[in-house]
Amino acid sequence: MRSPRADIPGTMSSMASTRRMGGRCGSASTSERLAVIWTTGHSNAVSASVIAERFGQVVRDHRDAAAVRVLPDGRAISFADLRSDFSTMSRAFAAAGLDRASAIVSLVGNRPEFFPLFAACMDVGAALIPLGDATDAEVAALIQRAGASAVVVERPMRLRATRELALPGGLRLLRLADPAVAPEYGESVVLKLTSGSTDLPKAAIAPERCLVNDGRHIIEAMGITRADVNFGCIPLSHSYGLGNLVMPLLWQGTSVALRQSFNPAQFVEDVAVSQATIFPGVPFVFERMKALGLTSLPVSLRLLITAGARIDPATVRWARRHLDRKLHSFYGSSETGGIAYDDSDEVSDPLDVGRAMPETKVTIRVSDHAVSDGRIFVDGNAVASGYARAGADAVAQFFEGGFVTGDLGHFDDHGRLFLTGRASPLVNVAGRKVDPAEVERALVDLPGISDARVFGMRSDTRGQEVVAFIVRSDDSLTPLAIRQRCAMTLSTYKIPRRFVFVDRFPVDPRGKVDCRALEVLAAEKTDVL
Repeated sequence: MRSPRADIPGTMSSMASTRRMGGRCGSASTSERLAVIWTTGHSNAVSASVIAERFGQVVRDHRDAAAVRVLPDGRAISFADLRSDFSTMSRAFAAAGLDRASAIVSLVGNRPEFFPLFAACMDVGAALIPLGDATDAEVAALIQRAGASAVVVERPMRLRATRELALPGGLRLLRLADPAVAPEYGESVVLKLTSGSTDLPKAAIAPERCLVNDGRHIIEAMGITRADVNFGCIPLSHSYGLGNLVMPLLWQGTSVALRQSFNPAQFVEDVAVSQATIFPGVPFVFERMKALGLTSLPVSLRLLITAGARIDPATVRWARRHLDRKLHSFYGSSETGGIAYDDSDEVSDPLDVGRAMPETKVTIRVSDHAVSDGRIFVDGNAVASGYARAGADAVAQFFEGGFVTGDLGHFDDHGRLFLTGRASPLVNVAGRKVDPAEVERALVDLPGISDARVFGMRSDTRGQEVVAFIVRSDDSLTPLAIRQRCAMTLSTYKIPRRFVFVDRFPVDPRGKVDCRALEVLAAEKTDVL
């Protein structure tokens, strides 16, 4: 949980940016009411969950309207259908003995059932741990570390379940033995995995009030209305999907055209059929559009959002020139929710990520040796309460009521935020964060490998790619064999795309591994795959 105080060396930049909650989408009155809810603490006067209560109101107002259109078959699911699934899931949780503060892992992908599952977990007061891509080994390890009492799955899994219950959409609820020590994450929370890892020390605890506030901020800043249709191919389980897709649907009834993943060849037709108006994407998908040579988009698609990694300015200029659309940069993190958003129609050079989100204060912590760039510090009512079972270094990122990110940046004179680098070793693969240390542990556990170092290197199509430097104890070990063995314990996007075999790691004058020398070596050995 958040530490009372932890100091970061350096001084705070005087530049800060805040954006007031506005009436751009006509919900200022909602913002005012919620300000009272979260400051007085009287959010549970009617329901145990504000999200579940608000979802119930949406269903009453739009019962027979389409909430989710499942692509590619176009099947429409109404708000009444989602509410029925919500009730079924709530009853199943009760029958399984899951109550307030029980930890529930979900592995369901981009399915319409995720929306009622999320709301039902909030309503019973559970701690939801949503997973995206994960191997069975990763899921089993997470369950043990998180102290989970149940898992909701869409595929068969070899787990020791004490009871199994059927859920809507072919999902199954596996009741597990209660952990010896009950976790203390709090009631109605989501544990957001932050580093692309299923290791619990990097799971941010987001209480319901943070989820609601993040959703409100996104709705206001981006002008998302009840009449909009979100095109959803980003993972619902990730912080980006929760804020931009899940919360707008549950909070105000913004429908979603849902796909399991991005299909570039089908995208234009999907948008035309669903009449999607907003597309939250990542740089990778826009670069794929550019590679396909798209020259137009359906007129319904009014807003394109890019997040998860810095986008190539050339791609932004291409979209403006060929698609007549601005790619609006959105900057956020699992620990903070949305941080900044560029709502302008201008394509700046260099690119900025806009101004701070509503009710959010962003400052720059400049070190003594820096001129203007520094660590980005976020303070606001969507910041998570801390990390789950974190080490001291991770806990130290939460202090003074806020969170210091691993990103470097600065403000200009107009309060626009520019990202200039990373102070964190995480690798950003098409918007998904990979912890090099996790991949290194998986590699050195394999027979035939005596040591490994993992880095992120620039990729023209994925932002970055994972590159592994390997010291072999078995010279017959091939990249293909390593990939096949890694697939048993690592999700696909975490498996290195390139392998560089070395006899030993270069070291610097201090005797430490020379990372820069390894990067140069990788750039030279382009044939090692």
